[in-house]
Amino acid sequence: MPCVSEEEWRNLLRRKGTNPVLPRHKKTRKIRGGEKMSLPNTVLKIIDKRGMVVDFEIERIIRSIRSTMEDVRGSSRWSHDLRARKYAEKIAARVYREFYNLSWLKSDFIVKFLNYDPEERTERLRRAKVTERLAFAICETFRDTITGHGEETDEQLRKFIADEIRTAKVDPHYTEGLFPKLNEDEIEQIISFLHERAREMMKTEPTPELLYPHREYLQDMVEKELKDIGEVDIAEAYMIFREGRRKIRNGEISPMQFTNNGIHREIVNRTLQWNIEHECETIFSLNDWIYGRHGKDLRELIDLSEKRYHEDVAATARAILDRKDEIKVVIIAGPSSSNKTTTTVIIGQALAAEGLRLKQLNVDNYFFDLEHQPKDEFGDYDFEMPEAIDMDLLNEHLESLLSGKSVQMPHYNFKEGRRDSTFEFHVEEDEIILIDCLHGLYRRLTASVPNRNKFKIYIEAMNVIRNTNGEYTKWADVRMMRRMIRDSQHRGYPMTHTLAHWPYVRKGELKHIIPYIFSTDAVLNSGLPYELPALKTAIGDQFPSREWIEKLREEGRLDPYIRGVRVTSLLETVADFPDMDLIPSTSPIREFIGGSSYIIPHNE
Repeated sequence: MPCVSEEEWRNLLRRKGTNPVLPRHKKTRKIRGGEKMSLPNTVLKIIDKRGMVVDFEIERIIRSIRSTMEDVRGSSRWSHDLRARKYAEKIAARVYREFYNLSWLKSDFIVKFLNYDPEERTERLRRAKVTERLAFAICETFRDTITGHGEETDEQLRKFIADEIRTAKVDPHYTEGLFPKLNEDEIEQIISFLHERAREMMKTEPTPELLYPHREYLQDMVEKELKDIGEVDIAEAYMIFREGRRKIRNGEISPMQFTNNGIHREIVNRTLQWNIEHECETIFSLNDWIYGRHGKDLRELIDLSEKRYHEDVAATARAILDRKDEIKVVIIAGPSSSNKTTTTVIIGQALAAEGLRLKQLNVDNYFFDLEHQPKDEFGDYDFEMPEAIDMDLLNEHLESLLSGKSVQMPHYNFKEGRRDSTFEFHVEEDEIILIDCLHGLYRRLTASVPNRNKFKIYIEAMNVIRNTNGEYTKWADVRMMRRMIRDSQHRGYPMTHTLAHWPYVRKGELKHIIPYIFSTDAVLNSGLPYELPALKTAIGDQFPSREWIEKLREEGRLDPYIRGVRVTSLLETVADFPDMDLIPSTSPIREFIGGSSYIIPHNE
């Protein structure tokens, strides 16, 4: 950081529109007549949502965590407060470590260097946030090593960087396990790269963003730390609340459409009432249907469950018909494996019966090739975000299609992880585009289509059933099992892959899908009371073993570990499905277990 006086610093921040708060640092030293500012040894300031530099208040973190705990787990405010304070201390320490600490930044940079493909490594490192943070920390620490009034020479800077990189300590998981150790050429490549970046930074004026973590960064750390210490449900509730508030600020949803905790109470209460009336609201009562106890016939429960689902879908189709003159695009969105595809096909058939011609557009074809998808420090791909979709091309095609033009639509090969061909796609004036997409409600995805011309449907598998401990089963766990079966049978992925990858699926859902639940024209429940036993039978012995799940804990991957343990325990209490042929071919669950009478693209 260039040496500036307090007056110069205040003038600089005034020019940038930031309130002139001089940062408090662990020490200052005069260099070349200016006031030197070193890296802090704790988090003192942050940048708030208005872009202003304000004091860091740990009490704000404590309150947000405590209120989330109370929302998810009810009473016991005293214990929630104790835990919230402990977690907040860990979060503050993590923010300091990952924003300022040179040792941690060196390790994280090297991990990313090892992780990135050599052909795209330089460009991706230039864009990585850790590069800027590391270069800044190098510059500040380097200046701390200068004594007297000597010039910081280019040779000294390069030698300093070389010493830091050669003595960097990196997690053995990367240097001795998943990735090889750095060789001499790679070390020199890192030194040259960082030398160039640090040399550039030595010449520039500091910005508040370099000096202080942003509020959004702080909230990211809250989510990550809660997950890393095993508080996955608290982290997810926090994420939903945070994303909902962000979307209100951005004008994407109104305060009335704010979901708070991601639960549609009206649908949930209606489903619970139905389950109670039909004696299938607990694992115990569900097992009675499976075993035929107390005069119960499983075929009756199957028929009633299927009827409920299909009647709800038919009602939604009628709502679309009521607006047929203005609707140009029907969007069916929802979290992963919530039956979007089957529901899309059924609605399409219902509308076709009324004379509306439909044209299904599969947004999966717009995925970027796998080689262009980012990896994390574990080497996993993160393509569950809307950014994994080529939204520019999709919107260009939508605009062309609605104006009567033809487009060359890509075809995505999931087993190869790339687009392998294109085909002509055209929509006539009397046709409606039908979109089945995980992120269909994400505004940018269909930005080229006016809102009045869209009918938006949200679908979720709301299985409102209590486990043997009296707790409601997690909808996300049911959908994860559905996806395990689908990925295993139709996409070539083992179930271990699906479990390990699920945190990224949930991250995308919580940020870009669930917060939109109240901004839609219709909400559908695809959860079937009898499907847990059916899923258990379809999974068979392919579910990850306890030994494999235990390795996740040893690696510190608590999110998939907790889910794996929870689902394993749940399946142990569920009876096996007696005969899979009892499930009709028109059932939504057939989308995952196979045997559907509808054309399911990923089953072809």
